[in-house]
Amino acid sequence: MKKFKKQLLSLATGELAAVIVFIFVYCSFSLGKASFIVFSFLIFILLQGSLYWFYRYTLVVYQKKVHSIVIRLLRTLKILNLIALFGIVIAIPATQTDIKDLIVAVAIFLFGVIEYINYYWYRLSYGKTGFNIKILWNTGLKKSSINKLISK
Repeated sequence: MKKFKKQLLSLATGELAAVIVFIFVYCSFSLGKASFIVFSFLIFILLQGSLYWFYRYTLVVYQKKVHSIVIRLLRTLKILNLIALFGIVIAIPATQTDIKDLIVAVAIFLFGVIEYINYYWYRLSYGKTGFNIKILWNTGLKKSSINKLISK
C-alpha cells in the first residue's frame, strides 16, 4: 500500500511538474495565438491529470470512496475536452501567425490528443519507462483509470 500511495503521489506531482515546464516553454519562445490555444489546452488536460491522481492519493490515504460528484465532473470534462479538441482543429489554421506557430501548434496538439486519450479512454503508458510498445502490443489497450471509474 505504501508503494501504491507513493506511485499516486508521483503521478500527481509529475503531471504538475509537466504543467510548469510547458508554461515555461511557452513563455520562453515567441509563439503565436495558435500555439497559445494549444498550450492552454494541454496545460488544462495535464492539470486534470494531476488533480485526478492527487484525489486518488487522498482517497487511499484517508480510506475513502470516490464521490459521485467527482464521477459526474470527470464525465463532463471528458465531453468538454472532446468539444475543445474539435474547436482547436478549427482554431489552429484560423489563428496561426506563421509557419513556426503552425508547426508548434500541431505538434503540441497531437501531444494533447495523446494525453486526452491516455486519461479518458485508454492507458497508453506501460512499463517502468512510461511507454513500452512491446508491452502495449502484447497486452492490448486497456481502459484508463478515469475511464474505468466513469464507466461504472
